[in-house]
This record gives sequence, structure tokens and C-alpha cells, in this order.
Amino acid sequence: MTPSDNYRSTAPVLHVFEQAGGWHWGITVPRARGSGFKLIAFSESTFPVEDAARADGGQAMFNLAERTREQLAIEAAGAGLF
Repeated sequence: MTPSDNYRSTAPVLHVFEQAGGWHWGITVPRARGSGFKLIAFSESTFPVEDAARADGGQAMFNLAERTREQLAIEAAGAGLF
């Protein structure tokens, strides 16, 4: 066993791929029990080029991080931590 076997990132990962004549993105996180990944967000539209899909997916990742920070702040305030 190596140190990396003990640590597994739970950070979301952006995937950009070509399918059905256009580019799409998806965001995944590892499943809790180590059995693959869970899709948590995806593009609903098709992009003509990879860079456009990557840029839109990057914005989605940023928005996801912002919502997570806001939710943590709300939970902390409710628990009297702030």
C-alpha cells in the first residue's frame, strides 16, 4: 500500500468529450464507497468546438464551488460558528 492509496480526492473533475457531432462536458465526483464516479452536472447543449465546451464547463465548476462555499457558510452560521 502506498500513501496515495490512503488518500482519495473527493474534488469534482471536469470531463470534456466529443459525442454525437459536438462537444460536451460533465462533472464527476468519486462515489463514497470507491465504486466509480457519480455525474453531478453536465452540459445540456452541444458546443461546436472543444474550447467552448471546456470554458462553459469551467464556469460550471466555478459556480459549483461558489454554491458549496455559500452552503457551508449558511450551515456554519446556523450552528453558531460565525
